[in-house]
Amino acid sequence: MNSESKRSYRKKLITTALMYINGEERKVSVVNMSITGMLVQLKYKDIYSGNTKGISSDTLVSTVVDFYLPTLQLAGTAEIIRVEEEDIEILLALKFQEIAYDADGVLYKRKAYRKNMSTQGQVLLNNGYHNFNTINISVEGLMIRLAETLDIAEGMITSFEFNNLSLKGEVEVVWIDFDADGNTLMGLKYISLASAPTQLYSLTH
Repeated sequence: MNSESKRSYRKKLITTALMYINGEERKVSVVNMSITGMLVQLKYKDIYSGNTKGISSDTLVSTVVDFYLPTLQLAGTAEIIRVEEEDIEILLALKFQEIAYDADGVLYKRKAYRKNMSTQGQVLLNNGYHNFNTINISVEGLMIRLAETLDIAEGMITSFEFNNLSLKGEVEVVWIDFDADGNTLMGLKYISLASAPTQLYSLTH
């Protein structure tokens, strides 16, 4: 009983997931899943098809990946804790870091659950809306660049909107920095996300 109580409940699951790994979105098979992580499988024929790059413990750009489980409507980030290379497949053992229930498919439909993506938006700072460009977007939040120097306090809560993605929400300013050209770099963590059916603000004002 003790050993059972210490073991995370693990269930065999026949489903697929989308993972953003080494700069590409890949479809993987979920072998099993528990409350702490999952084991996924990639076939070599899928890994090396087209222009895709190979995956091994030596070629991983990052051990943290973004994932999306369409059938379970779950999105999040996970750490690759083990890579097993077999004859025709690679097995990746993943430990969940952040996970969210994406009931309306907002994160996936807007391609905001993962990847380096450059798009424009507006964020409310110092009682006014400021245009920004994204550096990257993930399920946890986004990193943005503003072409101006702003004095903003870390920890503040504000709102943002992507006009071309029809996505808006509330975020927390996690960190702030400045580059050599005086641009403001900000790390924002999602508090809430919603579809934005109408364009409320102009990116050109």
